[in-house]
This record gives sequence, C-alpha cells and structure tokens, in this order.
Amino acid sequence: MFPQPNIRVRRRTLLNISCLLLLLCGASSTYANEITIWNFNDSDLLADFGAGTLTSDFNVANILFAAGTTNNARLGAPAGQALSLQGGTGTANNGRNITFGVSTAGFANIIISFAIQGTSTGFNSNQFQYTLDGLSWINFGSPFSPPTAFGTTPVVFNLSGISGLNDNPDAAFRIVFNGSTTSTGNNRLDNFVVEGTTATIPEPTTVLLLLTGLTGFLGLKRKGQVAAQRARPPGLDRN
Repeated sequence: MFPQPNIRVRRRTLLNISCLLLLLCGASSTYANEITIWNFNDSDLLADFGAGTLTSDFNVANILFAAGTTNNARLGAPAGQALSLQGGTGTANNGRNITFGVSTAGFANIIISFAIQGTSTGFNSNQFQYTLDGLSWINFGSPFSPPTAFGTTPVVFNLSGISGLNDNPDAAFRIVFNGSTTSTGNNRLDNFVVEGTTATIPEPTTVLLLLTGLTGFLGLKRKGQVAAQRARPPGLDRN
C-alpha cells in the first residue's frame, strides 16, 4: 500500500479556502450615509450638505429663523439657527406644509430624522408624508405632536420598508402642519437629515488580506503536491 499524502496539509488547505471565502463574502457590505442635510445655520432654505430642494406654501412672512439645537446635528454643526414656522394671521398656515425634495438615486433603506419643538399655541398635529413620483403624497404613520423643547432625541421616520423610495430620483418628503391656535404660535425645525445605505468598496486592507489568503492557499497547495510526490515509493513516475 502506498503512503497517503500529508493529512495536515489537506486540513490547512481547506482552512485557507474557508478563510478566503469568508473574506470574499465580507468584502462587500453597506453603511449608513447622509444624503442631504438642512441645519438652517445660514438662515436660508438651501441644503447645507448634499443636494435637495426645500419648498413651502406657508405665507412668506411666517417663515422665520430662531435659535437652533445640536439635537441630531451632523458633521460637527453648531446649534446655530432653526427654521421657525408660525400659524399666521387667522392661523392661515394650518394645513400647509414644507417639502424636502431629495433624490435617493444610489441609496436604499431611507431614514428621515430631525429635531423639532412647538409652543403651546403652535402646530400640535403634524403629518409626515412621502412621495414616489413627486405628485401623489402618502401618509407615513399617524400625526405627531412636537415636544415643547428640542431635547436630545430626534424624531425619526424609518422608511427602509418602502422599497419604492430606494434608488428613486423623484423621492420627496413633506410635513403638513395643523393645530396652531394663534398667529405667532410656532414650531421650530432643525437638523433635517435624509440618509440611506449604499454598497461599500473593499478597502486596501481588505484587498491585501484577500491577496495574502490567496497566496497562502496556493503555497500550501504546492507544498501538498510536493509532499505527496515525496511519499511515493522510489521508481514511480513523479511527474
């Protein structure tokens, strides 16, 4: 009976193959990424990070700016300013909205978050909505009532279950304000963030690990072949 090839070499080869497969599987993953941010620190309606549009049908005189917060602030933004929306004369702004148009092209698992507070006579029944086509608006959840202070915990709407918002250039988000009882009653909104996940590209260290694993696998395979040849009785063809 001929001697068998080195069993240890076989086991080590299988182990290297397993490690290589694990590295390959983990080379592509996802991570949360801010798509667009409004922090209102410039006292305007322009996006402060990323691209997007903010529009409103509020009376222009009732779109103001006031002291903001660090609640939900991103990228090191200071408290600065916040958007302040008033009820208006005769509470005319009840039922009106602010709309954030943000393309989610290249992103999935969309999450919206922001800081908000309201005065005792401000809007106390606000509805969050989204659209897939920029035309038809869909309520997401029930109306919410803002806290009386910004606090430390933002309002979060997890839209990851809405597949139509993934990779959608026509995506947009809206808050419809209701319940104000005086002209100066108001809500302040700050640090409005649209974020999602996107596929990552393997980092240089990951690529190096893959190459190292592959090199080790090939080296062990060669050693195994040599060991098997040496184990054969003299006179047999070793080619």
